[in-house]
Amino acid sequence: MSKQKVYYGKDIEVMFNSEVCIHSGICVKGLPGVFDLSKRPWVNPDADTTEAIARHIDTCPSGALTYRRLDGEYLTEKEG
Repeated sequence: MSKQKVYYGKDIEVMFNSEVCIHSGICVKGLPGVFDLSKRPWVNPDADTTEAIARHIDTCPSGALTYRRLDGEYLTEKEG
């Protein structure tokens, strides 16, 4: 069973799979407004632009973070 959690935003859905995460910290260091371990929920998909979040998730080395764009400009899915 997958340990994937979905965080719903207005224009993007962010998925996090805790079983895949290698805890590199790239997410929290790169976009601390979106990924903040001191908050619950720790992912706020409305805290930055859809483009910035998608671009940053693409740098996740483990693939634990994925996304689905809902912004109407175009629909993109990057799922591991």
